[in-house]
Amino acid sequence: MWETNFLQSSTWAEFQRKLGHQVIEKRTSNYSYVAIVEKGQVSNRLYCPLGPLATSADGLKEAIADLKAEARKLKLDFIRIEPTLPGLTDATMKSLGLKKSHRDVQPPHTVISRVDRPNDEILLDAVQTRRHLIRKCATGGIKYKTSYNPTDIHYFIDLIHEVADRTGMRPHDDMYFQQMAAFLFPTKHAGLLTAELDGKIVAALIFICDGTTMTYLHAASATKLRKISPSTGLVFYAVTLAHSMGCKYFDWCGVAPDKDDRNPRWDAWAGFTEFKLSFGGQRVDRIGTWELPLNRKRYLVYRGLLAAAHR
Repeated sequence: MWETNFLQSSTWAEFQRKLGHQVIEKRTSNYSYVAIVEKGQVSNRLYCPLGPLATSADGLKEAIADLKAEARKLKLDFIRIEPTLPGLTDATMKSLGLKKSHRDVQPPHTVISRVDRPNDEILLDAVQTRRHLIRKCATGGIKYKTSYNPTDIHYFIDLIHEVADRTGMRPHDDMYFQQMAAFLFPTKHAGLLTAELDGKIVAALIFICDGTTMTYLHAASATKLRKISPSTGLVFYAVTLAHSMGCKYFDWCGVAPDKDDRNPRWDAWAGFTEFKLSFGGQRVDRIGTWELPLNRKRYLVYRGLLAAAHR
């Protein structure tokens, strides 16, 4: 459906360097990647979030060989990849020597909305309940704003703490959001959307944008106004903003897999998955996170400790 994503952009690579990570970038006619060196207590790896990007299966093989070579130079224990090439199967990945990761890092399932069409058409994709709430927000005095001012990130941080207290979720620490805002907001590769009611910020959303796709990255809303659902009006504001910026796609960035009682993400993600799907859009399923051992002994110790911790 699309050829790039923000986590495989030079802007994201530079942001990771600002966070103190070593990053390797490679761009050829057949493949490209942004890969981050991650060091842990038991093993070290080269991680390629939502990548590498490849034009074909042969391009993917070339990218994996390149990543292996770079990881060996750095004496890393394994590489971790999340290719987005359509049509990949578990059998294909295993034939390349890859093993399924103990967990998916970036969500392999998402929803993509087309926003290169009139807003009225986009609105009609939403279920009737959502359309009603969007209109209710519009007539209820909620005001929306786009900000690229890094200091405004405190509105989001305050709300995400409220969500964490309500749900038990564990967000990134405050410094991560502050660093993201400080680096990405001034370049307008990311920004903050807010919903305001009676002079108070009641919902906030962080987005990233590569010019083709706007991605819903993080969002939070006030507990006491959940029945009004300012988050509904805010995300539709985000979709219309993506349209006005000339984007083709809006990526809702992560939903649960199709209902599967054996998958722990189904119950945990059921609520916001229903929320995102209620706006329409097309479900996109990727192959997920896979790993290629380089130092087999250290990799086996790493996987063994993970299995023990899980049990």
